[in-house]
Amino acid sequence: MRKTLHALFAILILFLVSCKQPNLTPAYIQINFEDINNCVDVNTFNATHGVNFDTEQLSAFQQHNFTHVNVYVNGKNLGCWQVPCKVPVLEIPDEDSSSVYILPAFRKTGMTNTVQGYPFFNVLQKKVLLRRGETFSFANDPLTFVYSSYSTCPYLETFSNSSSFSPKDSVNNPITFQPMRYDGRTVGCITLNNSNGLSFDVASIPITLPARNYYQYLEITYNIEANMDVSLQLSTAQHPYTIYPIGGMYATNGEWKTIYFDIASTINERHYTGASNTNLTLVLSGSGDAGKNTNYYIDNIKIVYEPSI
Repeated sequence: MRKTLHALFAILILFLVSCKQPNLTPAYIQINFEDINNCVDVNTFNATHGVNFDTEQLSAFQQHNFTHVNVYVNGKNLGCWQVPCKVPVLEIPDEDSSSVYILPAFRKTGMTNTVQGYPFFNVLQKKVLLRRGETFSFANDPLTFVYSSYSTCPYLETFSNSSSFSPKDSVNNPITFQPMRYDGRTVGCITLNNSNGLSFDVASIPITLPARNYYQYLEITYNIEANMDVSLQLSTAQHPYTIYPIGGMYATNGEWKTIYFDIASTINERHYTGASNTNLTLVLSGSGDAGKNTNYYIDNIKIVYEPSI
């Protein structure tokens, strides 16, 4: 009996030793801020979307401030990561390339804890060779993103020649954006001081938008020296020309930023009941301090949506 037990034990040991242990050493994918920003291909944007934007307008679609990235490898969701990040990958085919899918993401309204994948890009797929214990970088194989053919831009302001904004109170507070060159950009500028005035309240031209779209964002690229508030002015039968605040931006200390406001829910809740479209204006307001200049520079403002299917 004892010999039989010894024999069975020896067989068990040989079986365990002969079993191939899985290699749990991960490979890593390094993704930096520069990898997912300023890398949008707009060469075919006009043809794909049936529009005729000029070079400066097309450049507005290339400016972003993505802070996160969604990563999928070989069909598996590896989560949403804040950049820069080093994403570990365990499931790697031996001596074969992996399919890596990348979609940039951002914080809604700039500060909330809700991170949204940018819904207007096609998800980018790359075939890359991952090796365990090594880090793959996109430095030698840059990422390039393309807008989905379904993405639509009904409003774009680049301040190239004029401004679509006008003062809400042109008598007592006539300040509005003035197109100018600043920091190598064509921008709209409002300067507040004792001579010009210490506050502004401006509204855009009317904009027609679908009333019930899931993805609908207001995007603003800005460099401001004081806080600025953003609102939507909507008109319904019950509440004509009502202003609804949607958020604001803090002073940027000389840095250019882009912020994304989710406006779909505000529009859906406030439009005419049963209507398929709604008309609104954007309202921007801010203030300055006596005795000094306070500058508000806006590079571009755009609204992008994707039609509900």
